[in-house]
Amino acid sequence: MKIESAVPARVRVHLLCAGVAALLCACGPGGPKRHTDEGNDGGSTGPSAGITLVAGDANNAGRFDAKGGSARFSTPRGIAIDANGNLYVADEGNFAIRKIAPDGTVSTFAGRLGASGTANGKGNNARFSQPTALAIDGGNNLFVTDGVAVRKITPDGTVTTVTTFSSSVSGTDNTQRPAGIAVDASSNLFVTTGFDTRRFPIDNPGRSVQLEAGAVENVSGANDVVPRGVAVDAEGTAYVADLNKTISRAGSGVNRVTGFVGTAGRTGKADGSGAVPSFQQVVALTVDNNGDLYAADAINNTIRKITKDAVVTTPAGTAGATALRTGKLPGSFATLHGITTDGNGTLYATSGHAVVKIVLL
Repeated sequence: MKIESAVPARVRVHLLCAGVAALLCACGPGGPKRHTDEGNDGGSTGPSAGITLVAGDANNAGRFDAKGGSARFSTPRGIAIDANGNLYVADEGNFAIRKIAPDGTVSTFAGRLGASGTANGKGNNARFSQPTALAIDGGNNLFVTDGVAVRKITPDGTVTTVTTFSSSVSGTDNTQRPAGIAVDASSNLFVTTGFDTRRFPIDNPGRSVQLEAGAVENVSGANDVVPRGVAVDAEGTAYVADLNKTISRAGSGVNRVTGFVGTAGRTGKADGSGAVPSFQQVVALTVDNNGDLYAADAINNTIRKITKDAVVTTPAGTAGATALRTGKLPGSFATLHGITTDGNGTLYATSGHAVVKIVLL
């Protein structure tokens, strides 16, 4: 049996039209819209694929705290993110660790801007001499490579020294100073230099295991630190931008790295899988919740994605470009120094004298 509506057809049509009109008025022309990142004050209103500025100015160095693009850094390198979305930046040229709140507000978390030293202490009583790489553990403790030392910073800003590399090893050769760092869930640190990669327990750094050794060509040709990326996934596998210009890995408890992707000694910008891809200088690595790696590939100045199956792509950046171009991907970057991920498709990188956000969808 067919049941007719009690509302006349003409009334139903009028009601439908009124509802559509109300919806269009509320949403504006074109119907419901997706929110996008603003990218000019450090804040955001939702995910939109592309590159936006978080803080600083890629072209202009400085040393003051402020919000978003009004803040200044001087060669920011390592970057890490905590469980609350706060970013921490190793601001090498300012000898300090900076903090960026989710709204883009920049403050000095540890150290004093422009004041170099090696003192332990809390907040601005601590001193750093050359902060380069950063890692963060599950307790939101930061670990920093700083000159010949590895420093720890607790969530309240208290700085201590975990270990100091022997002066007979590093001496005045800056290429042999630590410049890459990662931490695993078992409280082991992984540290790279220009001549080796080592693993050691935080509470007993004397029990160091050398995962690789040799020497890497310093592409700058100067007596500078040689940052090489290192990251550890949830299963304890360490991935390293190795001394042969490829990506190697060592499983949990394994005492030697083995090749993962790339061909030893070959540099370039090729994507692909297995031995086909090539890199220039992977200065930083990070790993997401799926176990996929992201590399800050300096000189190429691109972000490379490396899947668990050893497939390499370039989702952001234009090879050879040297200026930051925000907006739609691929965009381009000023010199890349560091990279981190929130684990769910959003990356943060240090580029020139700025911090940028990269959303991959």
